[in-house]
Amino acid sequence: MDLCAGANYAALCHSVVGREKSPYVAAEATVNRLISETKQAKSSAARLPHKDSPTCTYVYDEALYSLKESLRSLKSHDIGSFNVKLSAVMSFAEACKDSFEEMGKPFPIAKQNELIKHIASNALHIATFIP
Repeated sequence: MDLCAGANYAALCHSVVGREKSPYVAAEATVNRLISETKQAKSSAARLPHKDSPTCTYVYDEALYSLKESLRSLKSHDIGSFNVKLSAVMSFAEACKDSFEEMGKPFPIAKQNELIKHIASNALHIATFIP
C-alpha cells in the first residue's frame, strides 16, 4: 500500500515517509518533519524586523504546540483530535501569510510557510489510512 498515493503533494510525502507501510509510523514521521520545518520558519521569522514578524513568531509557537499535541493524539489513537491539530497548523501558517498581506509587504518566508502547509496536508491524507 502506498500511503502517499492520492496525497496533494505526493513527491513531498514520499520524501518524508519513503516506503513506510504503517500509517501510524508515517503520520508520526510527517509530524516530526513538520515540527522541524516549523522551528526553521519560526527562526526565519524571528530574524525579520520586529515590526514585520510578531504575528508569525506567535503563530509558529502555537503551531509547534499543536504539533506536539497532535503527536499525543496519535499515540492515544485519537485521530479526530490529530486531524483538528493539523488543521490548526495550516490555519496558523495562513495567518502568518495574511499578516504580511495586511501590511502590504512582501512575504519573505513564503516558501517555508507553504512547505508547512503542504506537509500538514500530507499528514492529514496519511491519517485517512489509520483505522
